[in-house]
Amino acid sequence: MPAQSIRQVIRRLEQHQIDTLYVLFGEEAYLHQEYLAILSQRLLEGAPRDFNFDVLQADSDGLAEALSLARTLPMMAACRVVVLQGIHQLRKADVRQLEQYAEAPSESTALICTSTDPEIKKVPRILQQNAVTIACKRLSGDQLHDWVVRTATRQQVRMSEAAVEAFLQDQDNDLFLLSRELDKLCTYAGPEGDIEPADVHAVCYASRQQSIFALSDALGSRQIPRAFHVLEQLLQQGEAPLLVFSMIVRHLRLLWSVKTLTQQRQDAGRIAKTLGLPAHVCRQMISHSRQMSSAQIQRLYQTAVEADLAFKTSNKPPQAVLERLVLALCSDA
Repeated sequence: MPAQSIRQVIRRLEQHQIDTLYVLFGEEAYLHQEYLAILSQRLLEGAPRDFNFDVLQADSDGLAEALSLARTLPMMAACRVVVLQGIHQLRKADVRQLEQYAEAPSESTALICTSTDPEIKKVPRILQQNAVTIACKRLSGDQLHDWVVRTATRQQVRMSEAAVEAFLQDQDNDLFLLSRELDKLCTYAGPEGDIEPADVHAVCYASRQQSIFALSDALGSRQIPRAFHVLEQLLQQGEAPLLVFSMIVRHLRLLWSVKTLTQQRQDAGRIAKTLGLPAHVCRQMISHSRQMSSAQIQRLYQTAVEADLAFKTSNKPPQAVLERLVLALCSDA
């Protein structure tokens, strides 16, 4: 069955056309989360959620429990919803159990399977044929533009075309971060408000300029004073230390990925597309990766692992742990 958009699926549900099998596939975690919330809300329609909604991981035990629940009649509801996350991790022996269920699914259950594999062809063939498939791929270009407009509209806020362009300028396509910035903008505008470029600059400019890209650039170029300056500004803006830490870890993972892809002689355009990075950010990451060996990047990541342990086990203030990490990352030679 060809992949459908979430809008097409919603239209079917509005017409009370409930399917027994759904598959969400793709690498964009935010869309997985968003689409699961939409589907579960529409499918249950006010039914007792505690009795009719279950989420399980696709390991051997989770699969068996998920299929058992899927065969159980709903309670005081027309439909039961069972979510089976991570079917790309199933062993071949377990895949057969899922295929057998998909051949004759329960008519009173909507089984939603998720896979972070970007290709639908990696999903079991019987699911490709019988399930409603929805792509959750990284957004860019017009798709990212439309997502911003839809997200603002859901919050009863109108964004001009110029405001959308200003908002997306120099932004990464990380939907979790973009969603946070949009929430700030929509709160600033208020219900039924209008957002123009001036509003974007008033609310988002500082956070963009002092975003993880500025911190990443400072870390990548080993500029200790600048790195501490950007870190201080991020914390003063109210960013949680653990969120900043997760941004740093993401930077290190991207640095490793860029290093690996450049060693495979992939060009900047292909790397940017593979990793979902804006072109100028990708060029920046390539430049930084060339200044480090693979062993150095591995050491930096190990330093971040040690900082993660310090967050969880030491009595040091989170800001102190972050500052120590930034110093270590900038000082490694």
